[in-house]
Amino acid sequence: MVMEKPSPLLVGREFVRQYYTLLNKAPDFLHRFYGRNSSYVHGGLEANGKPAEAVYGQAEIHKKVMSLLFSECHTKIRHVDAHATLNDGVVVQVIGELSNNGQPMRKFMQTFVLAPEGSVANKFYVHNDIFRYEDEVFGDSEAELDEGINAAMCLF
Repeated sequence: MVMEKPSPLLVGREFVRQYYTLLNKAPDFLHRFYGRNSSYVHGGLEANGKPAEAVYGQAEIHKKVMSLLFSECHTKIRHVDAHATLNDGVVVQVIGELSNNGQPMRKFMQTFVLAPEGSVANKFYVHNDIFRYEDEVFGDSEAELDEGINAAMCLF
């Protein structure tokens, strides 16, 4: 019996269910979602005040996740978008709220690029992962918003 190829939305929703369940129950195993050449960036600032940079590969991703001290993470997923992308991959965007270690919920955005794992049909790994807390991106002041718009307009 030949299995029908699942839609990108079905792949994205199932991935999100598994990923955030593992984040809650066993975050030390999150690196297993990633491949050898995967990249992961968890926004915010490093201890030196510079923006966080991406890390590459399962070992570095595991080290980064462990440094974030995830414990009893609770997530409210508000919206999931998923679309087909290059080479039968799926891009997934998640918008929601996350509480780590009993802290208040914070709004976040996370984008994953899932790549097919060549050896197994309908199996994917995370090739790219970008996570940002909304408050770190937008801040609270109107001045920050105006600066961001002016800087973005200069790019075009």
